[in-house]
Amino acid sequence: MRFRIVLIVVLLLAVAAPVQAMDRREATEDRAKPMKVQQAREVGRAAKTNSLNGINVSPLDGNVYVASVGGDEITVHNPNNGRILDRLGPERGVSGPDDVFIADDGTVYWTEILTGYVGMLAPGSEPKKQFVGPGVNPITMSDDGRLFTARLFLGSGLYELDPNLDSPPELLDASLNINGFDFGPDGFLYAPAQFTGEILKIDVDAAAPVGGEVVASGFRAPTAAKFNSVGELHVGDLAAGKVFKLDLESGGREVVIEIGGTIDNIAFDADDRLFAAAGSDNQIIRRDGRRTKALGKQGFGVPGGVAVSPDGAVWVADFFVLRGFENHRKMWSTSFYDRFSPPGTGFAGAGTVSADGDNVIITSGFSNTVQVMDPDTGAILNHIGTLAAPTNALRHGETLVASQLGFGNVVNANDPSEVFASGLAVPLGLASDGDTLYVGDWALGNVWAVSEAGTSLLAEGLVFPEGLAVDGDRLLVVETGLKQVTAIDLATGARSAAIVGFDYTQRTPAGFLPYGLMSGVAVGANGSIYVSDDGVNKVYEFHQRRR
Repeated sequence: MRFRIVLIVVLLLAVAAPVQAMDRREATEDRAKPMKVQQAREVGRAAKTNSLNGINVSPLDGNVYVASVGGDEITVHNPNNGRILDRLGPERGVSGPDDVFIADDGTVYWTEILTGYVGMLAPGSEPKKQFVGPGVNPITMSDDGRLFTARLFLGSGLYELDPNLDSPPELLDASLNINGFDFGPDGFLYAPAQFTGEILKIDVDAAAPVGGEVVASGFRAPTAAKFNSVGELHVGDLAAGKVFKLDLESGGREVVIEIGGTIDNIAFDADDRLFAAAGSDNQIIRRDGRRTKALGKQGFGVPGGVAVSPDGAVWVADFFVLRGFENHRKMWSTSFYDRFSPPGTGFAGAGTVSADGDNVIITSGFSNTVQVMDPDTGAILNHIGTLAAPTNALRHGETLVASQLGFGNVVNANDPSEVFASGLAVPLGLASDGDTLYVGDWALGNVWAVSEAGTSLLAEGLVFPEGLAVDGDRLLVVETGLKQVTAIDLATGARSAAIVGFDYTQRTPAGFLPYGLMSGVAVGANGSIYVSDDGVNKVYEFHQRRR
């Protein structure tokens, strides 16, 4: 009996051996052939816009104009269904617009927060611009045709502009930090002070500095103050995801729009329909009487880094929001929005994300932060806001490592005096197997391997390498210049195309990070490869055989 059992085991092994060898051979052959985007399953949904900011309604045709810094354009929407009718981008003179205003004659004005310019496009004319200063943000016009703007985040101050953008800007008050404003029926300018949670009433004709009277307070992060045709003031609170109607005499307030996400700006049309830009969700929310309708579907606007937690949850950094996907759901199951909370108290935006056990590590170039967050609770376990323009971060062994654009290096995020790599032009991609740290230089096209044995050049001549991920005995590199994911053999340095057919159309507004947002790659425990493509606002999942 014992002999018979041994014989059966030997026969089973004899049969299994060629099957296993065949599986290994097929897996090797599969890897020799690059996968194509058409073979992937999409994670989530792509939006048709790239994160929404300012919003205004044309008095000529009632169309809704929405400014998008990340999209590098102003989109024009049908007010009834949200369908995009036109796009005003760099070819029309528009670059990184933060807010937009349409004059009675159809002239389009916009602000470029990163470059500091205010632009105008009059019907039948060429675009024209005037420099005001970095951070130029809200813009509006009084009933008698006077044009005003202000600086925020990258500067401060309230300015009056020549509507023709000929005469130099006039600084009315250098100290004001205000956002989307509007003139009331009393002729005063009403503006949200985003950092203090107040609404100010400003006399623009007062002697400079004009100052401002607080007429309402207690908001979390008010970003817009607009009037309807009967003189009722409405306030959009980004952090609360609400629009309030205010009674300035009694101090009462009524919620007229409430969403789970954030609201960047609001505007009224001639029929007093209220439109709100739900920025991170890429939707326009319309309030018509007592009815509220979302125009367009929620979706990715600027997807960047991707990560996979040990439990299989997929995380996508979408600039002002972090999305989490569980159990292969088509739409996200978890969202963390940047609600401009005090430093260290809440999520501060994400350009990249990496798994850190059950936690996630997120990096934001906009807020200049690296954070470790518990995604079950949203608690910030570690907040670092002192690095020089961090571009990426992950856990390498026991150390939280971050790349710094400002110093061209990779350091211990908690102790920047500990340097892992230096002399880099644009450090961006990071990956680690626990022993070796891999560092990509987006500008020079190099990938370095850093270990206790020293630093060596793993690959050079790559075309704009962005996200990195270790996949067994190879390193995956998102090579956006070739529109592919490239595999580098860690033993030989040999390179081959792993996945081809991406878009990676460059959408980088002037004054932004040179690479725009990092296109990410991550590998799940089951071997699935996840890749983001900000050219088409998509995140893909590719299945591969494990060797």
